[in-house]
Amino acid sequence: MIFNLIFSVLFSFVSAKTLVDKAVVVVNSEPILQSDLQTLIGRTKKEGGIDELLLFEESMAKLKSDRKAQIDFLIKEKLIDAEIRRLGLGISDEKINSEMNTMASRNQVSRDQLETMIKRQGYTIEEYKDLLRARLERQSFFEAEIIGKLRITDEDAYSEYRATNPNFKENVSAFKLGQIFFDPKRGSMEEAQKRAVEIRKRLDAGESFEALANKFNEDPGAEADGFLGEFKTGEFVPELEKAISSLAPGESTKIIRTKQGFHILKLIEKTATQDPQFVKLKEQIRSRLVEKNFRRQLKNWIESKKQDANIQVY
Repeated sequence: MIFNLIFSVLFSFVSAKTLVDKAVVVVNSEPILQSDLQTLIGRTKKEGGIDELLLFEESMAKLKSDRKAQIDFLIKEKLIDAEIRRLGLGISDEKINSEMNTMASRNQVSRDQLETMIKRQGYTIEEYKDLLRARLERQSFFEAEIIGKLRITDEDAYSEYRATNPNFKENVSAFKLGQIFFDPKRGSMEEAQKRAVEIRKRLDAGESFEALANKFNEDPGAEADGFLGEFKTGEFVPELEKAISSLAPGESTKIIRTKQGFHILKLIEKTATQDPQFVKLKEQIRSRLVEKNFRRQLKNWIESKKQDANIQVY
């Protein structure tokens, strides 16, 4: 009778434990247990217990109360941890202890004082070491597989700055110009215009600006190939500067009439200045773009792994 009672108690204990630890999800043959869900709920109540990078659009409040969100979060952790093992990014006990010593030094406390602080946060030292190990391993994974593959250039940052500053106007600080000039003093204004029209037609037909400038430029101080000079914004004749404002390097204007005569200008080169405010904010913008792209790429990686994985929910 006593044997039966002891057996009954033991059986009840084993059955209860089995009930608590039954698998709720299996990810590629690795189970997520009912007790893992309970542990996760406990982690949501402790500072630093949840890696918020894995929440995506979900809130911490939902993770605390929504079973589906909890299961999804644990699946994400399983997929990442499996990849960490595959890549050999595990962190040794020696590294964990070294990191904790560094934390103590950084906070200007002893190792014993650090451990006391950890216990006040509700962790055992072993729990905290496991948490720290997971964070460091995931950091290595993120840097190797996500961040290390992001390419955020200065041009990306500049484009983001322009897009988020609707009043932004790019200023051209300097431009080099070529010119073919037609002087009305050589005959009349009408005759000068006719010569300009003829040369404009030849340019449209594909003839070289430089060759035509060397032969037909009527500017008395003309240089070879019609080179006119280098100018800064605001230094050039306003109507001529306006005419070249929409040109790309290598393009030439239509015929422009001024008091001096008729001009065909070629934009040889232009140099754009970066807004001083952008220069000041560039690294901040780059960091924001890295974070934005990191979260998107991590989410895409998770979704891809989910599709490839064998996930069974019970």
